[in-house]
Amino acid sequence: MPSKIANTFGNLKCLALGFALLPLKSFSQADSLKITPKTKMQVDLPDETEETDLLHKHEVQIETSVLYNRYRNGEPSLIGLGMLRYGLSDKVELRLMAEDGYNRDKYLEETVQSTSPFSIGTKITILKNKKILPDITFVGYLKLPATSRSKEQTVYWSPILLLAFQNKLSGKWTLEYNGGIQQESFGRDWFWLASGSIHYEISGSVEVFAEYFGQYQKGEESVHNAGAGIAYQMAENWELFLSGGSTINYYEYNYFGITGLSCRF
Repeated sequence: MPSKIANTFGNLKCLALGFALLPLKSFSQADSLKITPKTKMQVDLPDETEETDLLHKHEVQIETSVLYNRYRNGEPSLIGLGMLRYGLSDKVELRLMAEDGYNRDKYLEETVQSTSPFSIGTKITILKNKKILPDITFVGYLKLPATSRSKEQTVYWSPILLLAFQNKLSGKWTLEYNGGIQQESFGRDWFWLASGSIHYEISGSVEVFAEYFGQYQKGEESVHNAGAGIAYQMAENWELFLSGGSTINYYEYNYFGITGLSCRF
């Protein structure tokens, strides 16, 4: 198992190398871990609900994590996730995302929290700061064939099309929710996606959340999931996060835990 993980994680090495280029001064921007960061980071990986916020123009952010997924039957999956984000403008963000590791294909085919082995994506602001209206952002992904392991897998582009919404309920509470459609990673079928999360800011550097996310397909049993997590911005440009979740009211249940680190520069 260790050798398989090492080989498959090689597909993420280009993202990991990015950390070698990060300036060490990122840590010096906060005098201590207790100080409140001047600029709050917007990290997408801790939860399954896409946020509406984008990176600023020319800003770059790397998000990496390790996910463990257990199934009702069969071996678990150990997956490395990596996302490279770039602010093309204040209203458009580009991104590359990879998911690979041990027992990867089962993870992609049998879980709602998966996306695709390797994809290019974008976030585009539609509406922001319009009084009583929610912030609205378009989110799209397209699978690339680089990490496909068979000819059949290469055939499918597996688009994901989402609208992300956000309501600021108060200075501490935020509600986020998504709706959209996705094609299977390795098949022709399409299914609907929906998710929602409630976030509470404990302090300027610590936030907790709880969420629901589901998958719905005609003629198939709907898959419902619940999760929760915590994010800690330990310095101006560094954030650590931990989350987990499980299917609910579903026979072929699975549950997962994820921990990761994000860096902005």
